[in-house]
Amino acid sequence: EQGRPVPEFKINAQFLELYNEEVLDLFDSARDMKQKPHIKIHEDASGGIYTVGVTTRTVSSEAEMMQCLKLGALSRTTASTQMNVQSSRSHAIFTIHLCQVRVCASDNQESENETDNKVSNGNSEMDEYETLTAKFHFVDLAGSERLKRTGATGDRAKEGISINCGLLALGNVISALGDRSKRASHVPYRDSKLT
Repeated sequence: EQGRPVPEFKINAQFLELYNEEVLDLFDSARDMKQKPHIKIHEDASGGIYTVGVTTRTVSSEAEMMQCLKLGALSRTTASTQMNVQSSRSHAIFTIHLCQVRVCASDNQESENETDNKVSNGNSEMDEYETLTAKFHFVDLAGSERLKRTGATGDRAKEGISINCGLLALGNVISALGDRSKRASHVPYRDSKLT
């Protein structure tokens, strides 16, 4: 292990807002709130979820990561209600993608024909690399609202209803995952973009 190179890390961040069931990019400073966003949510072959059309920022330090978080938070949709002077009107999802590339322990028993994931190190040897990835989602959920208490009308009422629907969908998913009998039949992930 001493002769192996130090693993390489790559860290990326994305910051999304779910506002009235629309996914918005909080890193996109040129976004137009009047225009429908072009962000798509997809599922890969192994069941993982990924987004298309989202700004990804590469960061190399904790300070850069915090700067990204602050920058995106400034773009969140907020408004005043009877309950709060500045109330978030959306759910926010800050995602960190972590990728590590490292050299695997060499196995002298391997066939010389197996060169997948191998790179020459210049010493007529081939090093095999493995890539490890992780994804962390940090979610700030908007609080549930009773329209009567907030005094919301018009757009504020529409936002409150959307917030409550997303929270209900999340609660239903958690309930289904916690109930063994429901988990085998159906987990309602597609009831909201939040889930």
